[in-house]
Amino acid sequence: MSNLLTHDTALDFIFGGNALFTVKNIKTENRFTFKVIKHKKEDIFFVKVLTNPDMYEFIGSIRKGTDYKHSSKSRISDDAQSVKVFGYLVNKLNTNTLPEFIQIWHEGRCGRCGRVLTVPESIRTGFGPECVKNKKLNK
Repeated sequence: MSNLLTHDTALDFIFGGNALFTVKNIKTENRFTFKVIKHKKEDIFFVKVLTNPDMYEFIGSIRKGTDYKHSSKSRISDDAQSVKVFGYLVNKLNTNTLPEFIQIWHEGRCGRCGRVLTVPESIRTGFGPECVKNKKLNK
C-alpha cells in the first residue's frame, strides 16, 4: 500500500483540516514536509514547514482556491525554497498543471482528524471512513 496521493485528490487532502504531507521532486530528490491546519472558526488554513525533527515553523496562510500568502510574522523568508515550493504546489494543483515528477505523500494519518489510517481505501485517499463522509471535504 502506498501513501502517495494522486494530483486530483491532493487538494482535498491539503485542505482537509489537519494535513501532514511531504512534497518530493523525484528528479532532484528534494523534499519538504508541510502541515496545513484549518482555523477553528474561519475558512483559513495555516501553513507550517518542517525545519527540524518534530519542529514546524509557521510560514503563512491560504484559503481554498486562492494563492498562498506568506506571513510577515514568519521567521522564514519568503525567498526560502520551502516557501516557494508550497506556493508553486498549490498554484499548480489549483490549475491542474502540476508536473508528474512532483509527488505528494501523506504519512498514513487522516488529513482531517489525524488518526492513523488502516483501511486500504483510506490509505489511498488520505481520509478515514468517517471523515470522508463529511460533506465539507469535496467543497
